[in-house]
Amino acid sequence: MRYELASSTWDNAEREAIARVVESDMFTMGKNVAAFEEAFAAYFGKKYAVMANSGSSANLIAVASLFFKKENPLKAGDEVIVPCISWATTFHPLQQYGLKLKFVDVNLETLNYDIDKLKDAVTSNTKMIVTVSILGNPCDFDEIEKLCNEKGIILFDDNCESMGAKVGGKYTGTRGLVNTFSTFFSHHISTMEGGLVLTDDKEMYNLLKAMRNHGWTR
Repeated sequence: MRYELASSTWDNAEREAIARVVESDMFTMGKNVAAFEEAFAAYFGKKYAVMANSGSSANLIAVASLFFKKENPLKAGDEVIVPCISWATTFHPLQQYGLKLKFVDVNLETLNYDIDKLKDAVTSNTKMIVTVSILGNPCDFDEIEKLCNEKGIILFDDNCESMGAKVGGKYTGTRGLVNTFSTFFSHHISTMEGGLVLTDDKEMYNLLKAMRNHGWTR
């Protein structure tokens, strides 16, 4: 049996919607993007959503925005814990901003963080933990959130692989200060190219909009 890596699921309604956008002559930050952001945030129970041109860019602006927080911003050289299994676009934005990545091994049954090893890896230098729920399989967010709250560590949830997954009655991609999603062609919702960041923090929301749009927050 052979499975395609990705296949088109678009029907005529979606093709007609694309045609309407083309006919409107507004190709980027139009009313459809704003409506999608609002609906996406509402679906996942978050206050704010910011759309970008890809999940990779969503990760990039999310990381960038954390450097401009008023209180306890990240700075180059800060230690960030990441899982050994993920995609390059999880790691590269962190490297671009000069963060020090500490890789922690995974549990072979879940392919997500081995929680005992994660706890052992945290030091006084750890400023952020990046979670990645692999292939729709949620991380142990209860334990990770508890660890972050106890140590004052930022939780960054890269949920590009697991849109719609739940654990403990909560969606993945909603537990972090910032949470990222991909709407690339092969993912759960396809906008051909695209990604989003979700947050409940208004300061982060405005920073994300500014990072997305060359300093403008409109």
